[in-house]
Amino acid sequence: MNRLFVSFILLAATQGITDGHFKVKCAEEEITAKVGDDLVVQCRYYSLDEPGAVAFSWTKMDTMGIVYNYTTSQHGQGEQDPSYRDRAEVFVSEIPEGNVSLRLKNVTLSDSGTYRLSVASRSQSNETKVVLGVRAVGEQPKVRSYVTDQGLLVLVCESFGWFPEPTVTWENGLGMELTDKVLTEIVNSTDGIIRVRSTLGLDRGSIGNYTCTMIDQHWNQPLSSLFVVLIAGSPWHIGAGAAGTLVCSVILAVSVYWSW
Repeated sequence: MNRLFVSFILLAATQGITDGHFKVKCAEEEITAKVGDDLVVQCRYYSLDEPGAVAFSWTKMDTMGIVYNYTTSQHGQGEQDPSYRDRAEVFVSEIPEGNVSLRLKNVTLSDSGTYRLSVASRSQSNETKVVLGVRAVGEQPKVRSYVTDQGLLVLVCESFGWFPEPTVTWENGLGMELTDKVLTEIVNSTDGIIRVRSTLGLDRGSIGNYTCTMIDQHWNQPLSSLFVVLIAGSPWHIGAGAAGTLVCSVILAVSVYWSW
């Protein structure tokens, strides 16, 4: 699609050249996706007239980059933003039936933003907008420990790959939340992905199970790791993911038994 035709689509939509018989509508006005997923933004155009040739353009508004252009003779080429090349597709065979949906592969954080869909026939045009929010769920947290100069045990829970920052909680073996001695730090990398580091200072003489949980509030997917302190004030421990809770508890029980 050449620059003149793209300009026509945007100008026609802006001036409202439509008789009310030509409409563009998407299934959702706001969409949330995960980093790495493939996404379909489902949209259609509706016309009371006989089906005819249409052209449409998907544009990312904050950059005005062209995500995808379509005409009957050329599509997905020309001025397409290089970051969308080989990632953005449309359903060519279904366009005559009104399908102007966009498929976006391997979603990235930079894909977040507002997208404008402009559709034009020979005599009419219309447009709509869709807001895309992209989130990243990080890796399984890992817990390590160290002993301070004062002889106090500190647990450190870390995970990389989040956006936005997750909610972090600590619980003891009784299911009680521990907040007074928790410090959570957020470290951003250059590409916007977040590293989370949360530390829990234990009181002198503390032993037992301690669970660090990180959760993305939108997807409600908690990731947890269990840490078992076997000897008070000592770095000797057993660390495991959430799936290892039962095993660690059994080992702890055996250790306590043999200490008698």
